[in-house]
Amino acid sequence: MWVQGTPCWLALGILASLVLGWLASRGLDWQEVWKALGDLPPYVVVLALLVFLLSNLTRAYRWRLLFFEERISVFRLFMVENIGLGLNNVLPVRIASEAIQFTLLTLRDRVDRGTALATLGMTRIMDIWASTLLLAVGLFLVPGAGLLARYAAGGFVLSLVLLALVRFVAWGSVGLPMMERFPLLRTFAVSVAELEQHKARLIASLAVSLSQWAILGVSGWIVALGMDIPLSLTQAVLVILATIFVATSVPAVPGAIGTFEAAAVYTMSIFDIDRSQAFSYAIVMHALLFLPSILIAAFFLPREGLGSIRELRARALALADNQPADPDPGR
Repeated sequence: MWVQGTPCWLALGILASLVLGWLASRGLDWQEVWKALGDLPPYVVVLALLVFLLSNLTRAYRWRLLFFEERISVFRLFMVENIGLGLNNVLPVRIASEAIQFTLLTLRDRVDRGTALATLGMTRIMDIWASTLLLAVGLFLVPGAGLLARYAAGGFVLSLVLLALVRFVAWGSVGLPMMERFPLLRTFAVSVAELEQHKARLIASLAVSLSQWAILGVSGWIVALGMDIPLSLTQAVLVILATIFVATSVPAVPGAIGTFEAAAVYTMSIFDIDRSQAFSYAIVMHALLFLPSILIAAFFLPREGLGSIRELRARALALADNQPADPDPGR
């Protein structure tokens, strides 16, 4: 079995990135690519970046809706999420984001471990539901978008699997011996049960998730306008959704280099966008979606007191045992 982060998975990721990157760049008019990049007005990049950051802030607000008793600000969750995403973009282990976010919440913000784990899991499910719903709507509203049906179907199946897993852990595993052996699972089950009692919050969180993905699409649409690429707002949203879905689902080197470009070029070909234009667009959007989180992580992670590799390793081992050390035993 290949697990993300193992040598086999890393080797497969390198191979996939090389092959898909080659396919995406094959036969391009490189003069057109560099010209499109050089002609992009800086103010367009700045505007798209601001909209992207607004999308991330909306995402943090969505996360805040899932906390009921803990006093934690939207801005703090914005920082925690981006630190995790930034590390995820440079490390070969795809779950690095969740691990570091869990560690920050429990170590620095003293959030209950079950609550941290439950809200992290629920936000991922919300992301899948929201992106799947938007893709499904796009299939009916955008001519030619039917080729994206496989992504919508894949997201729908994945969301059902994750929901079934969460429900099993929260309800079906009650009384099982493993719940006594792994205290973190027990606290997770209690927190999920509490979340399910606040259905209004869950619905609001899903609605905010939908708006977050739509705002992210607006960022992509602004870049398309700046590069004179004939994409409508709805098409831009679909391109961003499908590209992120593919780039984060298949094996790849850190940062999804190669796979992101291949996914963007293929998706834009559905809307008859020239491959050279599509590749230039993919480069800009790749940098826009990945670099801000990397820079935030590089600047703020050492300030969190987690710059020590030894400490991070100890926390990772504790998580692997499902019994992370309590940052404040007397709490």
